[in-house]
Amino acid sequence: MSSQPPSRELFVFNEGKTFIENIAVRTDGTLLLSTFENGRLYSLDPSAATPKVELVAEFPGADGITGVVANSPDVFTVTGGEHRPFRFTLGSMKVYTVSFQGPGQPAVVKTVAEVPDTEMLNGIAALPSRPHVVLSADSVRGRIFRIDTTTGAVDVAFSDPILEPDEAVPLGVNGIKIFGPHLYFANSAKGYFGRIPIGPDGSKAGDFEVIAHVPGTISPNNAYDDFDIAQPAGGNPTAYVTAHTNKIYSIDLVTGEQKLFFGGGDSTALVHPTSVAVTKDGKGIYVVTAGFESLGGLAKGQVVEIPI
Repeated sequence: MSSQPPSRELFVFNEGKTFIENIAVRTDGTLLLSTFENGRLYSLDPSAATPKVELVAEFPGADGITGVVANSPDVFTVTGGEHRPFRFTLGSMKVYTVSFQGPGQPAVVKTVAEVPDTEMLNGIAALPSRPHVVLSADSVRGRIFRIDTTTGAVDVAFSDPILEPDEAVPLGVNGIKIFGPHLYFANSAKGYFGRIPIGPDGSKAGDFEVIAHVPGTISPNNAYDDFDIAQPAGGNPTAYVTAHTNKIYSIDLVTGEQKLFFGGGDSTALVHPTSVAVTKDGKGIYVVTAGFESLGGLAKGQVVEIPI
């Protein structure tokens, strides 16, 4: 544990009810935090002397929101619905855009699509060549949805058993990120971290490859969740992957080498980490957490900064 990098808790929700699910970094360095607290999106300035959250938006028809991803510097796509344990009410999942209008102006929320044929839209990624089109992970049925936030068109880009859940954990494909020609993914239930080549439109363009497995016996308290990918100067691209209950793994995308980067053991620095975002300068990561000491307990979500 002594060889691990230092960490700094930037913020914690002390009221005991806020589960942070996902995180995105704006071009100005401000963080966006999606939560299961009444479907709210918050912002936080990590450079402030005492960072505090500000409410950005609430979402009609959603009491919990999941993924958040940039389509442009001032427009983000958010997914959400009626939250239930490990899933959402069938027919409730919606896709929204949040448009920032400038200093002092409220963000504009627009419902751009409904996805009735799913109980989960989870991890999310925007297509690099068509950033208004996003891919979203169906953790319950092992599918990758493709959603055009301009037209509202929704279809299944692809599905595969490798993305499905099993009995160990009720969530399969969880976090997703596009890096180079691949869609990278974490499967919570199967303990896989892997990738699949995709075309410019997000369609499957080759075979799945499993790069790493979560160490130990898979359970809700030992499972991958979400991640981000850093490209260090002169080094190999590396994924930083959250794992319950208190770990971050680093996975070299070239060699496949996996290391315990942070946490583990009796560490309480991260309490059920859920997602990661690389800092604007690429020299660290922000980690957000569910913040509950036991599954189903009070949620006191954290935002933690760790150098890499």
